Amino acid sequence: MSSPRRSVFRPCIDLHNGQVKQIVGGTLSDSAPDTLRTNFVAKQSAGEFAEIYRKNNLTGAHVIKLGPGNDAAAKEALTAWPGAYLHLTHDYQNRTDFPDRLQIGGGINEDNAKGWLDAGASKQVIVTSYLFPGGVFSLERLKALSTAIGKDKLVVDVSCRRRGDKWLVAMNKWQDITDMEVCKENLDLLAEYCSEFLVHAADVEGLCQGIDEELVKKLGEWVTIPTTYAGGAKDPSKMPGKVKAYELQSKSKNDLAKQLSELKQELLTLRVQKIAGGSASKLTKINTVRKSIARVLTVMNQKARQNLLEYYKDKKYLPLDLRTKKTRAIRRRLTKREASLKTLKQRKKDQNFPVRKYAVRA
Repeated sequence: MSSPRRSVFRPCIDLHNGQVKQIVGGTLSDSAPDTLRTNFVAKQSAGEFAEIYRKNNLTGAHVIKLGPGNDAAAKEALTAWPGAYLHLTHDYQNRTDFPDRLQIGGGINEDNAKGWLDAGASKQVIVTSYLFPGGVFSLERLKALSTAIGKDKLVVDVSCRRRGDKWLVAMNKWQDITDMEVCKENLDLLAEYCSEFLVHAADVEGLCQGIDEELVKKLGEWVTIPTTYAGGAKDPSKMPGKVKAYELQSKSKNDLAKQLSELKQELLTLRVQKIAGGSASKLTKINTVRKSIARVLTVMNQKARQNLLEYYKDKKYLPLDLRTKKTRAIRRRLTKREASLKTLKQRKKDQNFPVRKYAVRA
């Protein structure tokens, strides 16, 4: 990962038979379809999920087609949030810092990659099985695909399964193990021809029993390009959400900023999961996280105010403190013009039933 490193939340749309599902890793099999286990099957379409991500500005989402019958649903998602490259002027098309929107994966090869980019995939396509004909890595295929669409538009999926003390890349919906080990040497080789990695820990995917911490630690040491890890994350309610103001007083400015960033990412996760379904309503948890965000912001503002007071302590002129006790009342006070405005109902009443004034002679 490029320096400085930071963690962000990236959503995903897994498509199976045209529906959005969260599948327990390892239960998807072509030979035994009855073994399939899911955590939930969403009532919403892929396009509705893409619209949710667009409204919440959740960029870099993955649309993964798990098997046949998913092309129409994938195109619906891409249509709901079209790729940046299709709607930008020429001056912006060559920018590399523009945030990607929806990435597409599943059955991607040299023949159809360009078509999916033209269909609306933001700037990247995800590829795995095509690079491993017969389970053997083909550097020639990777070079050809990278040349055809460009390194910056290619994401290599190195989702893996653990075998002993190693992780081996798994392909074909994680059913088949390849000859490639996930290690620094191989990741450095792949990084020459792609712009990102996607890593599913297939052994814990969908189990919600915790991430593969050892794999995540190793990836942090090995990777040199942006990398997305997926698999095993627990319910966000298990994450630290509720914070107390007195616990924040001793933290530094950088620690508070980091905690604020984590809480905002947690809030985004809860919003998406509340709409997607899965467990019970997340409204209470969302309110808890919102209150925690407010507490962190309050402490940050208090510290900033205290620092300013210390700085101007012995100065001749002091800055005017605008945050008085009557601040809220001042903000809510109407101007003379606003106070004199009437609603449409009041104006119609005055027009149709004018108040008549009579002079009474004595």
